[in-house]
Amino acid sequence: MREMLVGAAAVLSKEGRLVMTKLSRAVIACISAITMLLGLASIAGADTFTYELNGSFADSNGGPSLVPYGGTLTPNGYNFGVNEGLSLSGTGAFDNYSIHIHFSFDNINASFNGYERILDFKNRALDEGLYNLNGRLVYFVGCCSGLGGPNPPLHAGSSPGVIFASGQSADLLVTRSGGVFSASVNGVLAFSFSDPTGLATFSGPDNIIYFFMDDFQSLQNFPNNPEAGTGLVDFIQVTTPTVSVPRPRRRCRTSRLDLGKRWPSHLVATAAKQTA
Repeated sequence: MREMLVGAAAVLSKEGRLVMTKLSRAVIACISAITMLLGLASIAGADTFTYELNGSFADSNGGPSLVPYGGTLTPNGYNFGVNEGLSLSGTGAFDNYSIHIHFSFDNINASFNGYERILDFKNRALDEGLYNLNGRLVYFVGCCSGLGGPNPPLHAGSSPGVIFASGQSADLLVTRSGGVFSASVNGVLAFSFSDPTGLATFSGPDNIIYFFMDDFQSLQNFPNNPEAGTGLVDFIQVTTPTVSVPRPRRRCRTSRLDLGKRWPSHLVATAAKQTA
């Protein structure tokens, strides 16, 4: 499955670097929904919430809207300043989900200690969460959170090297299923870890998700030094198990590129076969 994602999500430039395309964003989004369905045999289906951020914070399928905290919405995406960002409630994201974000940081080294928040899981109450750290993707669980054990490592997961670049867009896909959290950037697995204590579960009111804003604990200790950056986000998609209350079925979207057709059935079958 991982090899399929990489092959579908990237093309090689003349310099030999992996380059993401608009089509690849749709590929990752649809495959993440398919993986969610196949990985949760006891769940009847999955809900998908898609935010194209092309002048609106609304879900393309009529679900809950993103809530901005400062920043500027344009036809090309949402520009966030230091400690500005977005929140999302009402998706049902808790312990099984996938989240796909297409974004960039203006400067991957801008904060005072190199940490720039990407995702917060605990209602901004704890320091732990998903960060950029000077170009690496890390899941911080260290000193302040108390969730890593008596002698915890600082990071539950970390990319092996620098995978973000200043001003360069990246496709981030994070999933949690069966107690395992995984994070991929541009179709390549950055890290994966077992999560028996629920580090990466969304435990705030209405399972609220926060994007790009530092937690209140850190801000109380360092009010003038938020662990946050500036940048642009132009696509967010959240996939969760279908809730018990009847609601419209959501389809995989082709994001910003209108392909005029549904995801090819033979590739869906291939994904199912490789996941089984």
